[in-house]
Amino acid sequence: MDRYEKIIESIDDPIVVVSFTGDILYMNQAGYILKSQLGQRDFQNLITHPLNLEFIKKGMSVKGIFKEVKNNRFLIDAFPFEKSGITLLIRDITRFIELEEMAKKEGLIVTISKLLSAIFHDMKGPVGGIKGAAQLLKEDIQDKELVDDILYETKRLENLINEITMVAKPIQLSRKVINIHMVIDEAIKTLEKQFPEVDVERYYDPSLPDLYIDPEYMHRVLVNIIRNGMEAIKGRGKIRISTGISWDTVYSPKGNKIFIRIKDSGEGVPEDMIDKLFIPFVSTKKKGMGIGLSSSYKIVKEHGGILRYIGDATFEILLPIPERGDK
Repeated sequence: MDRYEKIIESIDDPIVVVSFTGDILYMNQAGYILKSQLGQRDFQNLITHPLNLEFIKKGMSVKGIFKEVKNNRFLIDAFPFEKSGITLLIRDITRFIELEEMAKKEGLIVTISKLLSAIFHDMKGPVGGIKGAAQLLKEDIQDKELVDDILYETKRLENLINEITMVAKPIQLSRKVINIHMVIDEAIKTLEKQFPEVDVERYYDPSLPDLYIDPEYMHRVLVNIIRNGMEAIKGRGKIRISTGISWDTVYSPKGNKIFIRIKDSGEGVPEDMIDKLFIPFVSTKKKGMGIGLSSSYKIVKEHGGILRYIGDATFEILLPIPERGDK
């Protein structure tokens, strides 16, 4: 191997020389790795894609050619190689696009949440007045059941307002080291009486390390998501909760996060709703307000984690494994 070939072999990005007939003339080690990951058919589709461009046929260089193969996205730079073909520099930009899309979604959530927070902050005064008046009336009224109903509905409205304003306000976490399975079990216990006909299956990884989290906030997140699943199956069916170490290529490539997957036996989220799931006031339920998932998203993010819908009626929470010094 000569000096220049050694340089090319040391480059992490795939470099492929392909003839105008689609034959591979040369490929560095990174190219062979990508080929094994995509498979022969998809890899061939990727490297022959630039051959169809008019500028390539005219012997010109073309940079930034976008190509999507399966769930992977690539940018390709193509340069003429003598008269026999082209040299391709291939870069996998899948991770960068996913992170960019997530950043845009977070920006939209924050903007809408701040607006809603200002609106509902002004509602707290009247709600407090109604609550106070109802409490006074209760001391001197015959129909106390009616007043109890007023107080109950007022409390529900008050909780809703607190949920909305929390999405925009900074969260003050009170962290401690705790076993995540204990928090999950407490969330299940909270909902058991309300949904007695739902069978909850637990698939826990007992080897998971303890996490450094706020148990109360995380309990709220889990109750929100598990309740959503139970309501999606109308109180009858199964909820499967599984845990383990995440090796997600984008969010946990080093295995430094754990996953919690909550899957119900329903039909899952409609395709047209997936991109809107975590936006306030967008809900898959006819009577839903879409606040629970928004606040849950904020809480998980404050923990340095990820909350997302991964398809197949499954929500996934990724939470970081604490490093030394975090506790």
